[in-house]
Amino acid sequence: MNKSLVPFQRRKDMTQLSEALMHRLNKSGYSLISNYNFFHLLLEFYQAGNVKYLRSNWPSKASFNRVRAILQSEGVIRKDQDYAGCWRILAVPEASADEIVCFIDPYCYISHYSAMQRYGLTNRRPETLTVTVPATKMVRQSLKEKMRLDYGDALEISNLYKEPAQIVRHPSVVRGRKVAPFATVTYGDWRKIKGTPSRIGTIGQTFLDMLDQPDRCGGTHHILSVWEGHAKTYLDEIIDSVTGAPKSIHKVRAGYILEERLGVSDSRVAAWQKFAQRGGSRVLDPSRAYVDRYSAKWMISINVD
Repeated sequence: MNKSLVPFQRRKDMTQLSEALMHRLNKSGYSLISNYNFFHLLLEFYQAGNVKYLRSNWPSKASFNRVRAILQSEGVIRKDQDYAGCWRILAVPEASADEIVCFIDPYCYISHYSAMQRYGLTNRRPETLTVTVPATKMVRQSLKEKMRLDYGDALEISNLYKEPAQIVRHPSVVRGRKVAPFATVTYGDWRKIKGTPSRIGTIGQTFLDMLDQPDRCGGTHHILSVWEGHAKTYLDEIIDSVTGAPKSIHKVRAGYILEERLGVSDSRVAAWQKFAQRGGSRVLDPSRAYVDRYSAKWMISINVD
């Protein structure tokens, strides 16, 4: 090819590819895409070889940037207002804050007060969206494994560009709603919310979170009211989650509430009594000081009025 025609041919290549990408993005049903997922969508087209004029099976960083710039200039995408490194797909209707947060961060799930509201456990409407995320070290390891799975042997080929998978940094506000991530090494059980990209802690996990972090669930007085109103309905789920919980204090708190406040008689709950410890300073409300009023059976200070 005449060297003077090379820029025009490249422009033609990128235009064909950009049009194909535009159609895929607009039909995706998702209003947002990360740089990592964007690159992998582009990589699919290169490896499928079903777009005219592409002469390799792997996009360069320059090609990635060029296609993205074309789509931006044509009004197909724009930089997202809340998440750095993400792009708003303008033809797709805007999603809610909880859907966006869960779509962009595949490791988070709706939890605590927000999950309580979703399950109808509270009639309060928390303004802040609370999500649980794994500790940073855990996410880094998961992302390494993801890149190894997504790129395969190409990960070891130095002259091929690989867009890195990044840890999601949640802004304090997403689509006008406050967001409060809670990072933990004891990542809980969750489930998908049907018909959406959102995930939520299981009902048992949500009751467990109330024992661990009552301040993120409306306070101890409120969670005791919630347990009194709903715990018997979800008793099996609660028992399964508490039994599998890594901290013995969860079993002690749950045992006290279920047996002594709610009058539940269940051998599975009674089995938790072996985790009670004489002479300790365990408390029902972890945000309050120890008081000299306690359950003799569960050996826990009842530091709530």
